[in-house]
Amino acid sequence: MNVSLIPNYKFNLIISLLEDVPLSLRLVMWFQQDGAPSHYARSSRNALNILYPNKWIGRGSLTPWPPRSPDINHLDFFLWGFIKEKVFSTKPTTRDNMKERIRQACAAVTLQMLADVRRSLNTRINRCLEVHGNNFEHLLQ
Repeated sequence: MNVSLIPNYKFNLIISLLEDVPLSLRLVMWFQQDGAPSHYARSSRNALNILYPNKWIGRGSLTPWPPRSPDINHLDFFLWGFIKEKVFSTKPTTRDNMKERIRQACAAVTLQMLADVRRSLNTRINRCLEVHGNNFEHLLQ
């Protein structure tokens, strides 16, 4: 792995985020990158190619993903909204309080919720295909 191609701040950030993830899980992990211009920078793609060779999803990867596609990204249409709602139900008081709220919000995500999101994602993808990539929100129940 030629980590010299990755800017230090990006490498350190990614490594710190993975610090507590067991190696057995890291070996099967995929990384999904949105296609926003700032995330499409060569340095970002180089970092992902090194840290997740052939195992990252996004613009410029072997598994492409359209930029700004919240309708078919379950993180966008469900998870972040759910987490933000839990975290900001009342104003956080300190940095540690914020971290604890985030941990509690993540712990509140159940397997049933994830199964429901998966089903919803399949529906959304099928509706997107039916309209050849055009707007499809109006077709969802």
